Amino acid sequence: MNKLNININNSYETDSISDPYIILVRPQLGENIGAVARAMANFNLFKLRIVSPRDGWPNSKAYRSAAGASLIIDNTGLFDSLESAIQDLDYIYATTARRRDMIKPITNLRNTAIKTKEMLTKGSKVGIIFGPEKSGLTNEDISLCNGLVMAPVNPDFASLNLAQAVLLIAYEWFLVSSDGNGKLGRETQSEKSRTEGLAIDKTRLATKEEYINLFIHLENELDDRNFFRPLEKKKSMVNNLRNMIQRQNLTEKDIKTFHGIIKALKKEN
Repeated sequence: MNKLNININNSYETDSISDPYIILVRPQLGENIGAVARAMANFNLFKLRIVSPRDGWPNSKAYRSAAGASLIIDNTGLFDSLESAIQDLDYIYATTARRRDMIKPITNLRNTAIKTKEMLTKGSKVGIIFGPEKSGLTNEDISLCNGLVMAPVNPDFASLNLAQAVLLIAYEWFLVSSDGNGKLGRETQSEKSRTEGLAIDKTRLATKEEYINLFIHLENELDDRNFFRPLEKKKSMVNNLRNMIQRQNLTEKDIKTFHGIIKALKKEN
């Protein structure tokens, strides 16, 4: 987690400029601000600024809904206008779901994250602004921005909750900024993260020898119970059975469990 420090302008900076600023313009509910902080922390974003929050600041309800992301709430920059909130930044994205008749570049979520990383790498400071819950950003807000960010949404229900909108941006940012390390889920001193695919850290995939021994065990028991009928179809039935079992990507533990099942069924008969 980046270390945050208050500065004299009542905003804050991190020890590096490795992530963009999330800027909430005239947010209405403290609960939503807290939920935004939680979404940011989930995906390694820690620079939050708010402009003229309706219910004042600080807000106790923001802490409650932040669910542990109080560091971000503690160090939120407070501004009385969008102009003052962005004057030290180099490039500003505005998030919107509505068509805006302005000549501005439009990017989707993934490309916004990619372009943001490119700009940050070159030393630029980037902000992404989000409008109030009820009405979104005004054209006057957007006129101060360099480009628009749009997400694909259901055209019959395009409105997003404020924290959900930030979460979409934050998720795409995390995918790009983490350089595709493939880690999934949480990672602590006692718990390893996961990667895509079969989770077998406490076992291993079954060997071919173990598969063959299982086939022999199962087929012998089925033979004893006259399962393979008619006999002229036994070969194809055996092949189908083996293919079906091998498609399951069984582990060593799975194979042992199957042997136990077969033995238990044999005892019952």
